[in-house]
Amino acid sequence: MVMGETGKPWTEEEVIATVSKYFDMLVMDVQGQTFVKAVIYREMSARFTSRNVNSIERKMSNISAVLVALGYPHLRGLAPLPNYQRSLVESVLGELTRRKSLDAILETALFDDAPLGPVDIVREANRPPEIITDLLHGQKMARPFKRDYLALEAANRSLGLAGELAVARREQSFLHSIGRTKLADRVEHVAQTKGDGLGYDVLSFDPAGREKWIEVKTTKYAIDVPFFVTRGEVRVSRASPEHYHLYRLFGFGSPKGTGLYRLQGDLEKSCRLDALSYEAAPKGAV
Repeated sequence: MVMGETGKPWTEEEVIATVSKYFDMLVMDVQGQTFVKAVIYREMSARFTSRNVNSIERKMSNISAVLVALGYPHLRGLAPLPNYQRSLVESVLGELTRRKSLDAILETALFDDAPLGPVDIVREANRPPEIITDLLHGQKMARPFKRDYLALEAANRSLGLAGELAVARREQSFLHSIGRTKLADRVEHVAQTKGDGLGYDVLSFDPAGREKWIEVKTTKYAIDVPFFVTRGEVRVSRASPEHYHLYRLFGFGSPKGTGLYRLQGDLEKSCRLDALSYEAAPKGAV
């Protein structure tokens, strides 16, 4: 059993009901339907009187962490919260198995390749706190699902291109706004003009004229989901930390507006880098 805020264990009925309600909200959110999370928490608290609203919200944030670790999007406004128990993982896996239509809903809503059109970056945010990427927070429980939506989105070239163009426009606009017109005219979308082997996507400049090498990572998801970097990007950031900037775009194209946070310098210092695969070749005879 899982202990709750009141000191009483969470029953299987409470956990299953909370997971199910979370998925109800996730589907509504992905489909653009309106709902108020606080109202749902109060309804759940009225049903399970030993659970207050804060306890239910924390449990839902634990569910967010499990979903991100499985490669699924989480419900916006419920930041992943670690230190969840294996029983919660099992409940989430059971719900994913039961909701056979969820994959089709996510693909329809989140992988629509229709032209996005120009997208403006309307808000900046501080980098998020630690992002949970491993089931059971580092205990390396295997993912039983092959469909990793975070990885699939990262491979969506049309989304990546739209994010790069948004950053290039933003850099030009900023430089124009401070009277650095000549620098603005030199902003270059190098991933298009020179290829994607440079380790960054956009060449820009700071107000003093120093080069900024900007790698753009774009997601339609929330601010606190992980992103993927290549070995080349890490190498370039390490070799030239004074030039290297990573711009993380989140909520891209959402009604609330596209957001941005920035990481500067060596990615090995600003990020926790988890190796997901290795290049392998057979060894010589032993």
